[in-house]
Amino acid sequence: MTKLFKYLRPYWLSILIMIVLIGLTSIGSLLLPDFMRKIIGEGLYSQYEVYDTASQTWSVLPAGETCSIETLGEACRITQKSDFSTILRYGGWMLGVTLLSSAATIAVSWFSSRVAVGFGRDIRHDIYRKVSNFSLAESGKFGTSTLITRSTNDVRQVQMMTMMSFRMVFMIPVMLFGGLYMSIRIDSGLTAVLLGSIPLLALLIVGVFFLVFPLFRSFQKKIDKLTLVGREALNGVRVIRAFGQGRREVGRFKQANDDLTDTGIKAGNIMAFLNPVINLVFNVTVLAVLFIAFNSVSSGRIVDYTGIANAAAVIEYVTAIMFSLIMLTIVFINFPRAEVAGKRICEVLDTEVTIHDASTDEYDTAEFRGNVVFDQVDFKYGDAEKNVLEDITFTAKIGETVAIIGSTGSGKSTIVNLLPRLYDATSGTVSIDGVDVRKIRLKKLREIIGFIPQTATLFTGTIRENIAFGKPDATPEEIREAARIAQASEFIEALPQGYDALVEQGGVNFSGGQKQRLSIARAIVRRPKIYVFDDSFSALDFKTDSQLRQALKAVTQDSLVLIVAQRIGTIMNADRILVLQDGMIVGQGTHRELMNSCEVYREIAHSQLSEEELGL
Repeated sequence: MTKLFKYLRPYWLSILIMIVLIGLTSIGSLLLPDFMRKIIGEGLYSQYEVYDTASQTWSVLPAGETCSIETLGEACRITQKSDFSTILRYGGWMLGVTLLSSAATIAVSWFSSRVAVGFGRDIRHDIYRKVSNFSLAESGKFGTSTLITRSTNDVRQVQMMTMMSFRMVFMIPVMLFGGLYMSIRIDSGLTAVLLGSIPLLALLIVGVFFLVFPLFRSFQKKIDKLTLVGREALNGVRVIRAFGQGRREVGRFKQANDDLTDTGIKAGNIMAFLNPVINLVFNVTVLAVLFIAFNSVSSGRIVDYTGIANAAAVIEYVTAIMFSLIMLTIVFINFPRAEVAGKRICEVLDTEVTIHDASTDEYDTAEFRGNVVFDQVDFKYGDAEKNVLEDITFTAKIGETVAIIGSTGSGKSTIVNLLPRLYDATSGTVSIDGVDVRKIRLKKLREIIGFIPQTATLFTGTIRENIAFGKPDATPEEIREAARIAQASEFIEALPQGYDALVEQGGVNFSGGQKQRLSIARAIVRRPKIYVFDDSFSALDFKTDSQLRQALKAVTQDSLVLIVAQRIGTIMNADRILVLQDGMIVGQGTHRELMNSCEVYREIAHSQLSEEELGL
């Protein structure tokens, strides 16, 4: 968690002001019992008079001299007197200090809230920026659910701890050591009670810390699990209902929820045990001070208002000391959870991004045509021993449509993911117009490519905003033309609000085929040099598929089109087809050439279409 303190640097002035204000507040709290002591000790006093039988008059004894009613009986008279000017003077000081302390406390609350909120905002910003730079490998390492939890719940825990720390951590040492100093200065005998209670509280705090730390670590992981189960259930609600698995998913959620609750209860039980124990120690300590003070009065060690005032002040200081220790306990109780949350945040921030942007701007203004070359490319995931792709070599030129087909898991999508650098090749090179893609800045590289992934993703907003996502300055005419080419204009214009119709979260108010067509329109409106369709026609019927590919020809004549597909019908007319098996290219050529020369392609083709449909 200490690594996150760098986010406090922009707020150093506010923190410095808070430290000063907290110091003033703490000093004011320490002065109040001393002023009270002076009001009692100096503002109130006893006047001793002795009856002189000879003159039959009462004589006032000099200051410091006393008489005893027990010894002299009615011949000793004790009268309580008060010095109103002294009471007024110290009372005024108490009022002034209280007002200043209250103002300082309000200011501390304002500054601490401002700093804590800004601190949390900056961490969330950096987490989001870091995650947005993750390759698919880093994103897959964490998972969506835990990244959401870390950027929300974990940041909130750290933020709350920071706010608490500002208000307590700086105040506790002043109250603790200042209170000890003032109490010992007034009466060291009464203060000696703390020699037993302070070590006991310290042991309790340390014990609780070691007990709850692993529980809070487990608690955060179980929040991840609960988020994952809930997110899957909400995203897959149609599948769950279609298969009648509602009870099963409710059971999964209940199990994750109960597991989280049990861990929270265990931590809560420890803290529930701690609170009464601390209160017991606190009250026993105060009672011990009162008992010693009572014995001092009974034994005659305390004989005037000054002694009583000292005892009252010591009780106030002991209370302040014990209260500061209770606050320290609260900080320690919350610290383990914040520490775990901080470590989880740092795991994200410290993760090394494997996709680094190009260090040169040499190609920022270059006009790329879109010729792609894969030269002896190998690829494997992370620390895996086996390559997913091996010796991938092919050339794709502008004006061509190059298709990639193969069985599930053969590496089709991985190939096209290497082009926009969603992954980087383990060895070999991927180049555009002879330039290694790793030498082109990511922004420039991805402007060249119109990428339509397997899963169509729509964002909350309007249809118009979703189509213009890759080109914010797209004109209404460009948006309509892109929708027409993508075969989406018909269903869009049939909507009451047309292009201004709202897209709900995840595009759940559109069918799979409609979402795919909107995703394709989003790529078309950019007019990129390279179109990458990663199985982007899978949800379209054959008629729409054929019409869309026919309409694409007019806008892709000067572009390269890469198509990953499962259906033979989608790629039969491609200029070149690459056949993948187990991460290797086992065939390359036109549909007719592959039907004659590639056994793998023939098997796929015959499993989907008749010989007549295959043109044989």
